Amino acid sequence: MIAAKCSIAVDAGSRAEYTFPLADAGAPRRPVVAYRTGRNSMTALRHNAQQGRWLRLWLTVSFAVMFTGPFLFHSRVALLNVVDVLFFVPSLTLLTRALVSGDRKLLLDPWLAPLYAFLGWTLLTMLWAEDVNASRTVRAVVQVVILVGMLRWLHLYYRNTLKLSLANGAMTAMVVLAVIMVSYYTIQPLDSPLFSEPASLIFNLPQPGPLISTMGLVAPSFILLAQALDEGLTPKGARRGAGALVGFTFLVAVQAHTGVMLLVMALGWVLLRYGQRLLAALAGAVALYLALDFEVLRQAQLYFSHPIFGNGFSQEGGDSLLEGIPDGLRVLPHPNNILLAVIHSTGLIGLVLFLAAWAVPAWNLPDSDQKHREGAVFLVSLLPGLLTMLSAGAYLLVPFHPSWMCLWLPLGLMLASLSARDTRLPPLR
Repeated sequence: MIAAKCSIAVDAGSRAEYTFPLADAGAPRRPVVAYRTGRNSMTALRHNAQQGRWLRLWLTVSFAVMFTGPFLFHSRVALLNVVDVLFFVPSLTLLTRALVSGDRKLLLDPWLAPLYAFLGWTLLTMLWAEDVNASRTVRAVVQVVILVGMLRWLHLYYRNTLKLSLANGAMTAMVVLAVIMVSYYTIQPLDSPLFSEPASLIFNLPQPGPLISTMGLVAPSFILLAQALDEGLTPKGARRGAGALVGFTFLVAVQAHTGVMLLVMALGWVLLRYGQRLLAALAGAVALYLALDFEVLRQAQLYFSHPIFGNGFSQEGGDSLLEGIPDGLRVLPHPNNILLAVIHSTGLIGLVLFLAAWAVPAWNLPDSDQKHREGAVFLVSLLPGLLTMLSAGAYLLVPFHPSWMCLWLPLGLMLASLSARDTRLPPLR
């Protein structure tokens, strides 16, 4: 056996040396694949075991705070400040270093174009909006871009770390939810919807209400479901399954109708994973029916006052939307339907861009069943999040908010699934 050595630069000022065995004489030849490096290649930050452990700890704590924030912080401003310091500022630092190192496709991938177009159009509509909070909206846009770029970087270089951190953060959230349910139902009767009556919870925990609770728990519950199916009949799979059960129990307890819809979606996901595509499609159709509020749809014309360009993106509250009229402002009840809210604020142009931001990346997801299984945790919350935003959706574009667990986190994870190192050359002949 003959061996050859190759020296490869792995970071600025350092090189790694690898030894490759060469085939014996007469052995069948295998194609050789060459890789190029340079400013246009994607160069990971130098990896070592200690860095991986710290990265997993940081991500676990970050996701745990994101998933549990509404149930731990009485003040949304306090939650925003903590998430900024804990996640967004370090992410901006890491992302900037990656971009300077040549990973420009993290933020310049063609699949990101519809998202950027929607965000840009939303910012533009503020020019004719009635009640604008420009700094708030710009901050939200910057945070969305940082989240997407960071998830793409993590998926490229630390995929397993990202997957485990999501699961660990979700498990932390389920522990908090279990404590809340026990604390609440020791005071209130079991047939009382969660948070429907004031209660003095243990540790004086806040009661965020049905809308916020539902939006904030979609992603962690489905992430644990996907992880449980991946792990199978193992102790780890049992723990993930128990966590998912706590999440779905909480969702049903806090808002029964939406919770049942999400349970149907969970059943559809399980059927899809076991190859029952027809039954999974049927479950999806039932979930869509449950997600639609037909009373709101019958009054949809209220939100089409300026159908093409919209009324402009005003400062959004969770219970109302603003419409400009000759005599002043008109306050409309929030439809809790994200598509109607998008039409009201950004018009049909905004709706097309919003749908494209989801549909274009989804269309380009890999068709391989094996790849679907490997990336299940990154895609599982996509449809449940969108359906939730059709029935209990508000806060389209605000700085970090529980609505992100239905909108921007699932979208960011899907876009991360499309990230790839564009460094391989055609095989040498």
